[in-house]
Amino acid sequence: MSSIMSVLQSAYSASSSTSSLISPGDKFSKVDPTKYQGTWTGTDYKHQPVTVSITKVQGYRANVTLQTSAGLQYQQAFITTKGTFRIGDSQFALTGTGAAKITTIVTDPTTGNQTADTTPIKLQT
Repeated sequence: MSSIMSVLQSAYSASSSTSSLISPGDKFSKVDPTKYQGTWTGTDYKHQPVTVSITKVQGYRANVTLQTSAGLQYQQAFITTKGTFRIGDSQFALTGTGAAKITTIVTDPTTGNQTADTTPIKLQT
């Protein structure tokens, strides 16, 4: 019985550390919803449209939908005091009033090499 528990514990520890949406040391406090809430748009490195929809910003939480050429992702995000949050394999970072960037990690299927592609996005009014 103890060997089953140790296997489960090690599997849980391994999976929770690699898929964490919160980096160690991140801090959270209430954010101004007007800086985040709305529809953000831009064009990625493949010249495809990127849309981020941020709704229901309360405290440091928000509902986020990310639409890219790779598909649609939706989740509840936790906004850090640095103005960043993760959604899937991408990170949103507020860079100024009505301006942000989405950084996505892209893995080359033939070599396995990973690169970070950054897409500037703007808040639509």
